[in-house]
Amino acid sequence: MTTVALVVLWGVLSWGVLLSVRAAFVARVLDRRRHAVPIADAAPHVVLLVPALREQELLAEVVRAAAGLSYPLGLLHVVVVTTQREERERDAVAARVPALADDLVSGGAEDAAARLAGIVPSGRAAETVRRTRASSDPAGTLRAEIDAVPTTREVAAALLPAIAADHPGVGLHHLHYTDEGAKSSQLVHAVEQLPDVLPPDADPAYTYVGLYDADSQPDLRSLEQLAATASRGDGPAPDLVQQLPLQLRRPHAARRGGTDVLMRAHALADLRRRTGVEAYRILARRRIRSAQLPAGLTALAEPVVYGVGAGLFVRHDTLVSIGMYEEPVDDLLVGYKLSTAGAVMDVLPVFNLVDRYPRPEALGKAYALVAHGSLAGCRRLLTDPVLRAFRPRNTVVLVKEGLDTAWWFGGPAVVLAAIAALVVDGSGGALLVWASTACAYTVLHATWCVTKARQWLAVHRGAAARTEAPTWPSALALVPAFLLQPLLHWAGPLRHLYRAMRGVPPALGKTER
Repeated sequence: MTTVALVVLWGVLSWGVLLSVRAAFVARVLDRRRHAVPIADAAPHVVLLVPALREQELLAEVVRAAAGLSYPLGLLHVVVVTTQREERERDAVAARVPALADDLVSGGAEDAAARLAGIVPSGRAAETVRRTRASSDPAGTLRAEIDAVPTTREVAAALLPAIAADHPGVGLHHLHYTDEGAKSSQLVHAVEQLPDVLPPDADPAYTYVGLYDADSQPDLRSLEQLAATASRGDGPAPDLVQQLPLQLRRPHAARRGGTDVLMRAHALADLRRRTGVEAYRILARRRIRSAQLPAGLTALAEPVVYGVGAGLFVRHDTLVSIGMYEEPVDDLLVGYKLSTAGAVMDVLPVFNLVDRYPRPEALGKAYALVAHGSLAGCRRLLTDPVLRAFRPRNTVVLVKEGLDTAWWFGGPAVVLAAIAALVVDGSGGALLVWASTACAYTVLHATWCVTKARQWLAVHRGAAARTEAPTWPSALALVPAFLLQPLLHWAGPLRHLYRAMRGVPPALGKTER
């Protein structure tokens, strides 16, 4: 038992070290690419979809950033997609205003502001709580505060004409989705309307559909780099181009305290996953394909890529051919399906700044959504006859992603069991050596993440509102919080399993703005 436990612990630590080495390698590749001058023979049409749900405060910021990206006139189209779901949920809130007002009056100010997440914009929550608590008619005041907040559809309708006047060469469009469904359904609705949005000369085989969430602040060179990547002469135009998000902006809903330090550490630790997993897999697929191995060996060697929504660009014809976006997660299954189909992929060397998560609860809900999507994706790979036709690639993707998902759900429990086994067996010395090595590695890991965060923020061109650049020596306070990151990642699957076992619908969602 002691030997098995040590193999598990050292294996997990070795895997973490390997991810860090991969991350450092990818960072060097991206930095080298970014310093090269992008040259595009012919730039493609680009459609940037901005799905918006309760984004009254951030919508103007992201639309202006998208419309202001450096790109040839007439080739950029920004489509804001609002949804009737927001207004249906707002009507449902109106029915429980009296009870909500009582909760705001009786609870603490911090807890009260948190209760308004998703009801009023986070930037207005504290003031709404103050006015409600000070009022002689809390329910009436709260109702008036909610009614005074315009819907995202109203904000978009008022906002887009002014931005269009400032950017006459950019196509700006507003679509409103009225049916049932979440974010993926909004996006599908928008893609279905693209024939009416795009000009007749937009070839679907050389048009890219990108996605930016309302908290996105892409580098001004993003589309120039996309055009250079798409027109690179070493093969066909890629089916998927991924821009990595950097969770290095402070969200409006963030509150000072110990949990905030934990979430800042998570945002920094996320850099290793973005580079060492997501970007590395894409670059590895390109290297394996260039080696011209036998088809079966190539299918076995290529890693599975899962899309990251904010900054995900997919060729228009490819996106339609795979069935577009699907519930419950808009991006994950895109990567699964394109991995199964053997698609050509690449990664951009410039980044997209996004808000980090404000609280562990928000992160847990986000990872619960991803866990739910992982299970749904594996089920789709197993049962969909279209995907099953891509044998042996489909089988390889299913096995790899199935094992990856199983380890995400059960891996931390295995590690904790291995630690417990060493304690019970009296192998404290071996455990101490492992723990000391793990802590030393964590310090190096945290140092690399802090260093890259500072470097990449410094070279990011564009709006940098609310950026959180870690500085020495205050960044040292974040190092202990890195040790808790595996447990934070585990919270989402645990939350999903707990609710599923109780027969409760999953509480899913990524934003509380």
